[in-house]
Amino acid sequence: MYFFLAGFDVLVVVLGVLLNHQIVSAYHRSIQANQSWVQQLSSYSVLGSYASDVNAPGNDVFDSREVDRESRKLSQALAVFHEHLALGKAQLQARLDGPEEHSAEIQGYTRALQGEVEAVDAAMGKMVDEALLIFSYFRADEPDNAGKRMATMDRKYAELLASLATVRGRVGQIQGKLLEEELASVEVLRKIEYAIMAFVLVMVSAAVAYGRKIRREMEAHAEEREGYLEELRESERRFRQQASLLDKAQDAIVVHGMDDRILYWNKSAERLYGLSAQQTPEESARTLIYQNDGTRDAAIATLLESGDWAGEVTLRRPGRSITLESRATLVRDETGQPQSVLSINTDISQRKTTEQEVNRLAFYDQLTGLANRRLMLDRLQRILAGNARSLRTSAVILIDLDNFKALNDTLGHDRGDMLLQQVARRLADCVRESDTVARLGGDEFVVLLEDLDEAPVEAVAQAQDIGDKILGALNISYRLDGYEHHSTPSIGIALFQGQLSSADDIMKRADLAMYRAKAAGRNTLRFFDPEMQAVATARARLEADLRRGLKREEFLLHFQPQLNNAGCILGAEALLRWQHPERGSVSPVEFISVAEETGLILPLGRWVLEAACAQLVEWAQHPETAQLSMAVNVSARQFHHPDFVEEVLSVLNCSGADPRRLKLELTEGLLIEDVENTVAKMVELKDSGIGLSLDDFGTGYSSLSYLKSLPLDELKIDQSFVRDVLVDPNDTSIACAIVSLGQSLGLGVIAEGVETEAQRSFLVDHGCHVHQGYLFSPPLPAGPFMAFVREKLMVES
Repeated sequence: MYFFLAGFDVLVVVLGVLLNHQIVSAYHRSIQANQSWVQQLSSYSVLGSYASDVNAPGNDVFDSREVDRESRKLSQALAVFHEHLALGKAQLQARLDGPEEHSAEIQGYTRALQGEVEAVDAAMGKMVDEALLIFSYFRADEPDNAGKRMATMDRKYAELLASLATVRGRVGQIQGKLLEEELASVEVLRKIEYAIMAFVLVMVSAAVAYGRKIRREMEAHAEEREGYLEELRESERRFRQQASLLDKAQDAIVVHGMDDRILYWNKSAERLYGLSAQQTPEESARTLIYQNDGTRDAAIATLLESGDWAGEVTLRRPGRSITLESRATLVRDETGQPQSVLSINTDISQRKTTEQEVNRLAFYDQLTGLANRRLMLDRLQRILAGNARSLRTSAVILIDLDNFKALNDTLGHDRGDMLLQQVARRLADCVRESDTVARLGGDEFVVLLEDLDEAPVEAVAQAQDIGDKILGALNISYRLDGYEHHSTPSIGIALFQGQLSSADDIMKRADLAMYRAKAAGRNTLRFFDPEMQAVATARARLEADLRRGLKREEFLLHFQPQLNNAGCILGAEALLRWQHPERGSVSPVEFISVAEETGLILPLGRWVLEAACAQLVEWAQHPETAQLSMAVNVSARQFHHPDFVEEVLSVLNCSGADPRRLKLELTEGLLIEDVENTVAKMVELKDSGIGLSLDDFGTGYSSLSYLKSLPLDELKIDQSFVRDVLVDPNDTSIACAIVSLGQSLGLGVIAEGVETEAQRSFLVDHGCHVHQGYLFSPPLPAGPFMAFVREKLMVES
């Protein structure tokens, strides 16, 4: 019996060993088959990132406009995509053609997956076609059409992503089914294993001695298993402890995959971003952590290069923004490939606010909010450094309030502070955005002017204008807590160019100029440089004389006749003259620019228009001049005034002059500003019967595109071309081209500045039949002009 039991036991043991071997082999085959499926199916998950790489050049080209580079990037990304897709399709086809390793249901899913992969390939082709169409539009310089195709490409990209999502869904379905079948297979194997163990235990119970041995072995195995379980429990306990420590950290700790999927999210991250750990799988690190593609791409590039990245990210929350200090580390797998990114994000908003407050306290005046001396000197040094590389002119304007101490002594320091605050606001309103207004301390302020004209005379004029504006603004009365107070400033201006002086020297010059202003009686301004002071004084005197001249009617019109090639007078150009009581006759070259800058050109231009219309009425009373027209020059500032057309028509109505005899000469420069409104005004004037001539044609911004759309009657060849028309081939070509252009557009052509018979003959030979210049007559007052006309008529008769 013992031998029988022993032999039977041996047989059972051998049978058990063989069965266990078969179970293990079957289990291993199942695992290997499933792992093969998982590896093959997982390859499709990376297609999304490759699809994104293919899509990116079609979007990036709108920013970079570098079509060839973006096209190459698309081709490279598309090649990688097709390579991985072709590999997956080949593996899938091999799976379908090989022996069936799984159930018919999985085989059906596999065939469906094959069709869905083909759909992905087709969707990619459509998206690439749209991208190539966009590239073609850019190559054809049609960005608007490219923009229109952008939405179509985005839709195709969305369809591609939908196809990829379908593939991923099918992959998940197959993987789930594989897991289900694997679990079922393992369950069957386990049942068989349990049955064998039961059978062995029965046999062991029959063989006591052998059973005792088996029992001891099982007890030993149980003790070993318990040791393993204890190690597992200890490992889990340490993991929970580490997770708890991470949740207690004040910083937001986030782990995301290279596909931007959130993998870990601690409690501080939940508080900072307002999302629970359960919600994060639906979010992307690209928009959630990095906030934009640019920051994310730069961070990933640095991580791949060095393994670490640090930077600041602005997190936008409803009603506020949070500044984060982000530190990221790249985590690699066992093969050294990038696996995930560990990001630690710290809220530094309070620190930033503190830094800003420290900066405000260090660089800004606490009372007025203006830049303080330290910041002003820093900007002055920066201006000096910039000027060293150019010829730009800059200026320092030093403002000191007159008798400020008396205000403090009589009304108190509180109202003194109110005055300083109001002065600061008025100074800020007087300067350009690029300029700096600072308070040095007490009642002293500084204005730094940058980018003034390179020409000293123009720079002085610009600084003078701003200084006068400040002077006027600070002379307006102040309301100080119920008191009305009048204060005046003394202003010193120091201009500088290049880096020939130090900041301290420039401030001293401005200070000296300011004290000169005080010595001159206060409430005025002075320039440091005597020559510049003389220029500014002369300009100011000229402006004052202009204002007085308008009031005293010191201006008059001279008339220069315009004749055809037969010598008949067709009209005249009205030319402004200024008969100054001290200066004598002042040329328009000297005062027109000042009138333009100061706005005096508006009343001066109206006077010219009124005087010209009055002269037309006078001419209309004499047969010899009744048919003459009169050309009147109009400045750009005058023309662009909102009431210009109404003013012209009003002058005509009040004077009774015939609008058909009035011709307005416009310069090319005024036509390039607000073209639509300019054309509308010209049409309205034209409809009223007024003639329009383009003066000094060829010296400005001549363009056929606007010329053909303007309701002009005449082109006037500038005297600069007429002067050398016989000796300069370029002037000859330009003059001939203007004549030809006028003829082709149906416009009259007149040449000014004709001084020799040779010039006149040349112009006549080339089709210009109306002339004006000293060859015929200089500009004449009204009486001598009438005598000139009568004399010409007598000669002709």
